[in-house]
Amino acid sequence: MPSNHSQLIWFFVVYFFLFLYLRMHQTNNARCVDLLWRHILSIILLGMALSVSYSRPISEYFLVRDTSLIPNILWFEYTVTRSEARNRQRKLGTKLQ
Repeated sequence: MPSNHSQLIWFFVVYFFLFLYLRMHQTNNARCVDLLWRHILSIILLGMALSVSYSRPISEYFLVRDTSLIPNILWFEYTVTRSEARNRQRKLGTKLQ
C-alpha cells in the first residue's frame, strides 16, 4: 500500500484541485491571469505529489513485499461481490414467483 506521505499528499492535491476548479469556478468574469495562476498552481501541486510518490520507493520505505497481497485482496473482493450478487438474485427470484 502507498505510504502515509503519499496518501496525504494525494488527498491534499485532489482536494485542492476540486477546490480550484469546482469551488472557484468563475470563468465568466475571470481574467487571463487568474486562470493562468490556477493552472500553474495545479501543475506545481501535481509535480509535488508525483515527486513524493516517486521518492517513497526510491528511499526503500515502500517495499515490494508490501504489494504481494494485493492480488489476494482483489480476488477476495471479487468472490465476495459475486456471491452477494448471486444471493441477491436468488432472493429476488423467489420473491417474484
